[in-house]
This record gives sequence, structure tokens and C-alpha cells, in this order.
Amino acid sequence: MNIYSIVLFLHITGALGFFVTLGLEWTVLRQIRNATTSEQVRAWMSLSNGTRRLGMVSMLTIVIAGFYLMAAAWGGVAWLIVALGAVVLLMALLYTLTRPRMAAIGRAMTAEKGPVSYTLQNLANDPLLWISIQTRVAIALGIVFLMTVKPGLGGSLLTIGIAIVLSLALSLPMMRRKRVQERPAD
Repeated sequence: MNIYSIVLFLHITGALGFFVTLGLEWTVLRQIRNATTSEQVRAWMSLSNGTRRLGMVSMLTIVIAGFYLMAAAWGGVAWLIVALGAVVLLMALLYTLTRPRMAAIGRAMTAEKGPVSYTLQNLANDPLLWISIQTRVAIALGIVFLMTVKPGLGGSLLTIGIAIVLSLALSLPMMRRKRVQERPAD
């Protein structure tokens, strides 16, 4: 056993934690969308907050271990550079699409009691929440492909490009889904 093996183990463990986080986030979003009471939303939002911490620890573990592995064995090969760019894209999607919408759900939820309001239903059904998680999962799978196949620059860019295009194509039905409409006053 050497330091490289230990760091590789940490890198893989971080990746497993990251995929657990993505799965939990997907589950939380689905449960919030299907919730009928604000108490249910509140319970799922509390799980979301814990999931966020696991995601940060996992991502830090992946990146720190990854930089060590890159410096110790791989250097600046194309697949690593593309994977690093894809990680930045993952973070950008999280901070621009997901976090603001989850914060809006949290703010709307604090004033609610009883059945979920139309406003909260609309926030939970925001297509960009679903596009974000689906795209992040696809990109993360693309990164795993890069780590195992280790293609050149063209293959690496093509891999991440295909992951993004497929996730967006699969998101088209979500974009067509109508949000809940306010009932007109009687």
C-alpha cells in the first residue's frame, strides 16, 4: 500500500458520496413536488440541507484527491482538463439553477401551514430544478466515463457534449409541463 492508493481510494469514495448526494437530491425534489402539506415539504427540505453538506465534503474530497493524483501520475492530459472543466460546470449549474430555487422554496415554506399553496407548488415544479439535477447527473456520468476510458481531447469534449445534449433532450418533456395555475377568485 502506498500514498497513491490511499488517495485514489479517497477520490473514489468522494465520487460515491457525490452520486449518493445527487440521488438524494433527486429524491428530495420529487418528494417536494409530490407533497400535499407544508409539513411534508418542511421535512424534505430538512433532508436537503443535510444532503448539501455531504455534497460539499464529497466534492472537496474528489477535487483535493484529484489534484494530488493529477500531480503525482497523470499531469495535464486532455481527459483530466475536460473533467475539471466539467466539475466547474457542475458547480455553476448548482449555484445558478438549483440553489436559488431551493432557497425560494425554503422562503415560501416558512409562511405556510396546512396544504401546499399554489405558489409553493409552482416553485417545486420549476422545470429548471429538474433540468439542473438531470444535467448534473449526466455530466457526472460523463466524468466517470472520462476517468475510465481516458480519451483524447476530441473524445473527452464529445463525451461531455453528448452528456449535456442527452440530458437536455430528456428534459424537453419537463419544459413542456405546465406549472400550476392560480385559481381565479370567485
